[in-house]
Amino acid sequence: MTRLTKESKFLLTVGILVTAGMMVANTFVNVFLLRATEGNVGLIIIQSAINFVALLVAFVSGSKLLSKISITTFLKIGITSMAFYFIAVLILQNNVAIFLIPLALFNGLGQGFYWFSTNLLVAKIIKEREQGRYFGFQQTTGSIFGVITPAISGFIITRFTDLTGYYLLFGTALLLFVLGIFMIKHIPGFTSETKIHIYDVLKLKGNRYWNACKSYTFVVALNSSINNQIFMLFAFLIFTNEGVMGNLLSATAIITIFSSFWFAKISRRENQQPFYFVTAVSSTVIYILLALFPYVPIFIAALVIFAVTRNWATVILQSLIFQLTSRAKGDYKQNDYLVAIEFPMALGRVVGMAIALLLIHLIASDIHVYRILFIVIAIAWILEYIIIEKKIKWFRDELENEDVVS
Repeated sequence: MTRLTKESKFLLTVGILVTAGMMVANTFVNVFLLRATEGNVGLIIIQSAINFVALLVAFVSGSKLLSKISITTFLKIGITSMAFYFIAVLILQNNVAIFLIPLALFNGLGQGFYWFSTNLLVAKIIKEREQGRYFGFQQTTGSIFGVITPAISGFIITRFTDLTGYYLLFGTALLLFVLGIFMIKHIPGFTSETKIHIYDVLKLKGNRYWNACKSYTFVVALNSSINNQIFMLFAFLIFTNEGVMGNLLSATAIITIFSSFWFAKISRRENQQPFYFVTAVSSTVIYILLALFPYVPIFIAALVIFAVTRNWATVILQSLIFQLTSRAKGDYKQNDYLVAIEFPMALGRVVGMAIALLLIHLIASDIHVYRILFIVIAIAWILEYIIIEKKIKWFRDELENEDVVS
């Protein structure tokens, strides 16, 4: 069994702390914004779209400045910016709607610098043989926080009056972010005089690994942007109580812990295809059921199914991106692809938000909007699987050749 190196462990620790902070702050941030903007879902979606564009700007800026600024400095800037966003949202309270767009720009830049630096550090530090174990344990620890944070967060919000509960949550998130920044000192930084060829890579044709990566990440980003934006709002529409929602999320997250830990131990390139197939099919079915029957029992069933399977897809997605970009190299380096991939991802996110925003303006009923968007998500899950199957056959040709050589 491949052990993680010392550098890998520190990078993993930073990722875990930041993930935990994001989970504490993010669990009910959209619900908080929904209350603060008096139910203006459209404004929240516009904020997300601007956030995604700013994230892309951060990637491009990072690639231009990497010759002068260390990658670990970008990592610190990204975490600090995300922490500031949550503090600002809470301080502004009911006035947040006025500043939501500039806050979205600031938060997007922070997320962009964080993921820009994280992706390049993973590519440099984490070897391919470590990836399954690295992403698996990252997902497992995230699942553990997933048990603790929703129930405690929901309890705190409903237990304390006014916004005291949100102050406690965002304060906890800030502490986790600070710990993450402190741990960065153990990660070796680097600068690079090598130009990152973003636009040349984007124009590249005839590279099947790069084509697969572009198409796949576009659909994944469209899928996740819609789901991340509306799923908790849909849950709040059904339950209208953060405490109940938190208890449900925590209860099902217990299942995720066992599923994540088990998958971290067995995850390897050879079994990516069957696990992703099961996840895609089950997710498609449950989203269609949610669209047809948007009721509490179906929602609970969805949480259980997601608890079992969703972490499989997350680990495979992260690993796939690094596998595809490492094989796409040609005249370029992997870092070129890891930065350029943010363009199709940003496009997917913006398209997802545009679809949601269009539906909100065309359809008066929120529940009908959610139904249509759940159908879009269901289709996206099947497309994700088909793209990898059609373009690279889930690396089966490579695996067969490796078997012949061995």
